[in-house]
Amino acid sequence: MSFGKRFWFGLGLGAAALALFFLTTDWDRLVDALAGANYWYAVPAVMLYQVSLLFRTARWRIIMRHMREVPVTRLYPVVVVGYMANNLLPLRLGELVRSYYVGEREGVSKTAALATILVERLMDALTLIVFVGVIAVFVPLNAVAEGFGDRSSVPWPLLAAALSVPFAVVFAVLVAVAYWPERAAAAVEVGLRLLPDAAGTRARGLVHRFIHALQALRSPSSVLVLFALSVPVWLFEGALFFVVGYSFDLHLAYGSEIEMAAALVLAMALANIGAAVPSSPGGIGLFELIARETLVLLPLAVIDRSVAGAYAAVVHAILLLPVIALGQAFLVADGLSLRNLWRGGRSLPAGQQGGLE
Repeated sequence: MSFGKRFWFGLGLGAAALALFFLTTDWDRLVDALAGANYWYAVPAVMLYQVSLLFRTARWRIIMRHMREVPVTRLYPVVVVGYMANNLLPLRLGELVRSYYVGEREGVSKTAALATILVERLMDALTLIVFVGVIAVFVPLNAVAEGFGDRSSVPWPLLAAALSVPFAVVFAVLVAVAYWPERAAAAVEVGLRLLPDAAGTRARGLVHRFIHALQALRSPSSVLVLFALSVPVWLFEGALFFVVGYSFDLHLAYGSEIEMAAALVLAMALANIGAAVPSSPGGIGLFELIARETLVLLPLAVIDRSVAGAYAAVVHAILLLPVIALGQAFLVADGLSLRNLWRGGRSLPAGQQGGLE
């Protein structure tokens, strides 16, 4: 599928999810829920997300440190700008922007940086899957699984496998490549021999830089450290979901705050796994739809669909808007623009000269 087709497919998927969200919402009740919310809770929520981003930055620093030691204070603006770009560009193209930006700013290989971001995303997905598994031990999730299966016309076991198995398989492949880099390079070399000399030489360099970027996965202790840092990343984002729940008095619907925490962390995990599918900017549409339906379907409390939709929309706005503003501020301070970074980032997948140092 060409880039243009992927672009429109991603936008179409997000638009379809957003349309479904709108069509299944009682607008009067949604507006009432938004009007009655206490938005003072957004202040600590924004602060909690910034802490989550700091843990993300510390984790990325560890993944990249075999290439270059970069202080967290210098990586943090790059992470924020990358997330800002993801919130404004479809198909998670902000990953290309972040790779290009860190390459220009810190002099690391842009291709290798892109590989480290892939590792980071896989760690996120696997950590969220673990969160869902832990919650499933204590909370019956059959209704949620069957509800999503019915709405997607896909049997829920197949849907669950589609949302979890690919992440585990890709992560296992990357670990194998990190452990046996010579064998991986030799296997790829078979295909590279079919390319013209110039293209083969360029592709060979990309492959070696990509493999080199995976060194953090060669040590079991390093993988454990990365997982250990991934847990607070999502615990702090889960705390954001929990705090915003008080904005909509969700604590009154649950039997205890523990049940409320379990429900909102589950909504966070499933919404982020779903929004990881390359689609609309920031996963808008998929995120709201999945978070709302999780709260409605989970048998821990009776949550009005319009209230759940308002809650999901506000949570997503808190995740997106402050990062966009902060990322823009960092770019202005550097004398840069997102358009220029995106132009440079597009050279990464295309393999154009100058984009792959």
